[in-house]
Amino acid sequence: MKNHALFQNALLREGIPSSRSSGRQQGIGLSSGSGALRLRRNLRFILSLLAIFSIAGCGESGPGAEAEQAVSPAAAQAEPLYTCPMHPQFVSGNPDVPCPICGMDLVSASFERRSERAPGPIVQVSPGMIQTMGVRTAPVEAARFERSLRAFANVISNERLESVSVSRLEGWIEDLAIRAEGDVVELGALLYRIYSPALIAAQKDFLRALETGRQSRIDSSRQRLISDGMQAAAINQLETEREVIERLPVYAEAAGTVAALEVREGDYVKPGTPIMRLQSYATVWIIASIPETDLPLVSDGQPVALDFPSAPGAAGQGTVDYIYPAIDPKTRTADVRIEVDNSSGALRPGAYADIQFSLGGGESRLSVPTEALLRDSRGEHVIVALGDGRFAARAVETGVAGGGRTEILKGLAAGESVVASGQFMLDSEVNLREGLARFDSQPSESADSHSGHRH
Repeated sequence: MKNHALFQNALLREGIPSSRSSGRQQGIGLSSGSGALRLRRNLRFILSLLAIFSIAGCGESGPGAEAEQAVSPAAAQAEPLYTCPMHPQFVSGNPDVPCPICGMDLVSASFERRSERAPGPIVQVSPGMIQTMGVRTAPVEAARFERSLRAFANVISNERLESVSVSRLEGWIEDLAIRAEGDVVELGALLYRIYSPALIAAQKDFLRALETGRQSRIDSSRQRLISDGMQAAAINQLETEREVIERLPVYAEAAGTVAALEVREGDYVKPGTPIMRLQSYATVWIIASIPETDLPLVSDGQPVALDFPSAPGAAGQGTVDYIYPAIDPKTRTADVRIEVDNSSGALRPGAYADIQFSLGGGESRLSVPTEALLRDSRGEHVIVALGDGRFAARAVETGVAGGGRTEILKGLAAGESVVASGQFMLDSEVNLREGLARFDSQPSESADSHSGHRH
């Protein structure tokens, strides 16, 4: 049984049809000269195999048969193998047999089973074959990723410069100085006046305290006015003029543009009633969406180039102010907030912005050329050049990519070499060798199992 399995295996390696498949291939003609030559070579090979296996069959009954069976798989693996340069799936142990697909001469492609540096099959290719395949290697080295990322966004207001004016008094609005949204308000400017009967009584109490000259009472009355919502400027006026202010002025505590006006002339307000919302546009924000794979290359304080088609005179540079922690599950992007100086007032909320990020200019990262990466059902891997024409596949874990290079997080070390060109044929050869290694192990395992039943 063992000789029959080895014989079938040898026929498959040579591309010769076995007895089971010969009936299906009788229709193939051999009228050409190359077909006749191939037939003669195949016949010679079959006769040689028959002689070898007949001798092996006679030796099975001897006392050293089991030792010969244990050595024969290793000896078979040590024999050189040959493959077609154009069709690496064809492998033969006879260099005189041409490729049955294209008729090309075979070249040496022996391999080793395992290695400490590569935990998988190793392909060994001759220097001439390496040149024919156009194999080019590149070192695994640390490099800076210099590349540009373009994004588009709209200008929005800076929430830090937003302020709300809320009434701290109870009374009626009079002499409203701000009439509509968009009015510009300066710091300390008069906003409106308010008539508050409750505050008039508090003012009179403060004036009586001033007449007594008792500092403790004066301080107590002053604190009451502040608690009721009277501003410091109005208290100073009351203390200086010593007259009750019936219609109390309210001044702007922040500068900006009126974004919302909630009251009108004559409205009755209570403490906590919103009066208006002021927004300053001295600086504005831009929210840009960045792919999650590029986020590690963006940092706070990073300068960003800007272009505003609607505002040519606006600032051409901004600064990354904040990177939002959440990623949009639909777009796989994260928002990055950019702060832009707008002292000229040229930028308005909603304006279109063209953004250019310069990524990867700082930290060096262990990387390989992106073209060296192979991706299939096994994941990402590369072909490592082990030296002396020896190559092996190795799985890797990648990080960010840019500038024609990809970061390597796991699987490679600095100083190693990977194949950057011509690696596809080597990868298919490694896959073939791995399949053949499993195929070759089956006859030896079955032979060992049968040897245990001999008597």
